[in-house]
Amino acid sequence: MRLQKKLLVVALACAFPLGHAFAQSAADLKQEIEALKAQLQLLQKKVESMDQAADTTPLSQQVNRIEQKMDLAENTAEASGFQGMKINGVIETTLSYNNIDRSNSAIASSGYSSTNDYAGYGMVQITKESQDGEGVDWTLRLLPGATSMVHEASVSVPLTKERRLIAGFMPDFQGYEYSFPHADSTLGNQLITHNALFDLAGATAYTGVGMSYSLDGGNAAFKWLIGNVDGGYDSAADNVDPINAANSSVKTVALAYRADWYVGDTSYVALSGLHGSMNRNFTIMALDAGLSRGDYQFNGQITAGQEARAAANGGTANWTGVSGFFGVKVLPRLQLMARGDYIWNSNNGGGTYAYNGGDSYSTVGLGPKRTDSTGSYDTDADTTYATTGANLTRMTFGTNYQINSNTQWKTEYRLDLSDGYNFLDYDGVTYRKDKTTISTALMLSF
Repeated sequence: MRLQKKLLVVALACAFPLGHAFAQSAADLKQEIEALKAQLQLLQKKVESMDQAADTTPLSQQVNRIEQKMDLAENTAEASGFQGMKINGVIETTLSYNNIDRSNSAIASSGYSSTNDYAGYGMVQITKESQDGEGVDWTLRLLPGATSMVHEASVSVPLTKERRLIAGFMPDFQGYEYSFPHADSTLGNQLITHNALFDLAGATAYTGVGMSYSLDGGNAAFKWLIGNVDGGYDSAADNVDPINAANSSVKTVALAYRADWYVGDTSYVALSGLHGSMNRNFTIMALDAGLSRGDYQFNGQITAGQEARAAANGGTANWTGVSGFFGVKVLPRLQLMARGDYIWNSNNGGGTYAYNGGDSYSTVGLGPKRTDSTGSYDTDADTTYATTGANLTRMTFGTNYQINSNTQWKTEYRLDLSDGYNFLDYDGVTYRKDKTTISTALMLSF
């Protein structure tokens, strides 16, 4: 190709002096120049057509090869059962210190726990869509190293375009916080630890069957489920005080539901509920909302609940809680965050859904309201059971720095305050009203 172009250029260069030598007048010279221009344009078009012909053939061959490779990859994936499968996950390594334990704790794979002041997650999620194109989805989420390794094992089957059947083992869906530490309100918890309502005032997981609905063209959603809830709490061994002991031979059956309304693309309001009976009898209702606009994010939640035989004195436990979150990006990669929580549960010696037995309260600041550092509390006429429960305030401040699209570095300061002396100090004897936790974490998602 280059040789042909060079020959054309040489021919044209040779033509100019010849035209000049034989021209007899200015008019003849002008005519010769115009003829040479016409020949040059014709030759240029031939060169361009030759270039296009040379480039088009290899390009089409490359496209064909790519299509063949894609078809082969799809056939291989379908034959091996991997078509429609996605694998993602997150790991968060956390270093934490609190003034109660007075020790540093580093953790990366134990899952979450309401008794811990640090998170430390290792999560792998596998999702799969059926190969027949009917849109049947299943999810398996694992927590390596956690007490309960399986966090979700569920299936979603489309019945119509707007309605799906859901079934299996799945986490509680009340409130604005999610389980995992992604810095994204649609994926997870932006701070390191969770709010007090997530930890202490709601359920953990359900096993059952239900339905989910997409309403008003996707502007609203509703789902419900009937099944067992938190089977571990049905065991009498989980209750320190015999008066609170549930019947371990009977599983608690519950109705759980959630309705979401999406107000534009930046905000939502949700109402959720959980009603259990057959063993443990309880009702929990929650209202949460969120707004994300520009660099700012707001979330809020109000929860109220009661449970029979779950208070410290054997009566009905009643609790009400509120939580609010605020975040702002002061730099494109740096977010500042603040969260405030409050749980009121002073009736019958105190008690919430997650904590309904004596000594386990000493790690979270709830339970019978202790009146001094020795751990004394007011008792009934028989001097047997507590009469007043402690209320809990939790204030959390943190930062989140986006190192890259998959990695975040977090810091957090959390202060838990009880209105009684309800935190057992590191010496195992003295009670105090406050607990301070300082944490930092490196989170990688994929």
